[in-house]
Amino acid sequence: MKNISQVNFNFLTTAATRILLGLVLALGTTTFVHAQGQIASGTIGSSGAGPFSYSLTFSDAAGATSPVGSVWYSWIPGQFFLPGTPTSASAPAGWTATIFNNSVQFVASSPANDIAAGQSLSGFGYQATFSPAQLAAAANSGESDAYSAGLFSDAGNIFVVQAVPEPSGQMLLLAGATTLWLIHRRKLRTA
Repeated sequence: MKNISQVNFNFLTTAATRILLGLVLALGTTTFVHAQGQIASGTIGSSGAGPFSYSLTFSDAAGATSPVGSVWYSWIPGQFFLPGTPTSASAPAGWTATIFNNSVQFVASSPANDIAAGQSLSGFGYQATFSPAQLAAAANSGESDAYSAGLFSDAGNIFVVQAVPEPSGQMLLLAGATTLWLIHRRKLRTA
């Protein structure tokens, strides 16, 4: 028969083991989060009726441990996703834009111009003859690769550039109806 001190020791050992395993699990999770590097994301909008202008914004998430120093837009190793080759490309101050086949490379000219964790940078863009509908229909067209410095400076972070939602037809109809109602109301007040 076990005495009370032996039962208490077994309980404490089991509790200590659970606490130790919990700490190891927490430490392992912290190490995983710390090893995230850059956590890139992006959005794209369009305008024009041909040639079409596309504007891009890239971001690095607040939890990232590395900045974004370059983005190869609409490309992952060995695959180009744009439905055609852009006719021109542009980048914000401190960055360069290079058209490469059916993709665009954006590279910061120095670490001072990198996109830091929790920050966004707009002013990236390109012109092309393909329409927004053709771009949306192209498989994987938003799939891109970001690096912490120049291209291939690390393993990269593959992410998908998301389209900026266009105003829906219903919202435009609602806005028009509201405007007409306000005009009618104003006329009634002045009459």
